[in-house]
Amino acid sequence: MEIDSTEDFLKKFDYNYQRKNNELIVEMDYSQKISIDFTNSKNVVITDKLVGWNFLTVIINMNIKNAILFNLIDGLIFSFVILFLDLKTGFFFFLGLIIWLLSWSSFYLSKAETLKRFLINWNN
Repeated sequence: MEIDSTEDFLKKFDYNYQRKNNELIVEMDYSQKISIDFTNSKNVVITDKLVGWNFLTVIINMNIKNAILFNLIDGLIFSFVILFLDLKTGFFFFLGLIIWLLSWSSFYLSKAETLKRFLINWNN
């Protein structure tokens, strides 16, 4: 994978991106960024990150998998606290949180993985 051909792909499909030395940072919708690091030409590293105001971590910047874990642990803690106060409310809070977490996590993961696959197929 080469940085110039990847940059051509991003231009062709109208992605917003920035180039910093040997790295491309693609800005996606809903505060998601994909970083493509070309420092080692034989092993290109593609990472994802949620920044700013997003639907999983609000203002905390972290990658998607850590955001899922963070929300799951926080949700369990809050659900147990609410569960001790009111069983029905705690259960519905947990159920709503799981639905929220699954829907936004699958959205962010699918966007990141789709871009990764397109880039790999474009450069091969």
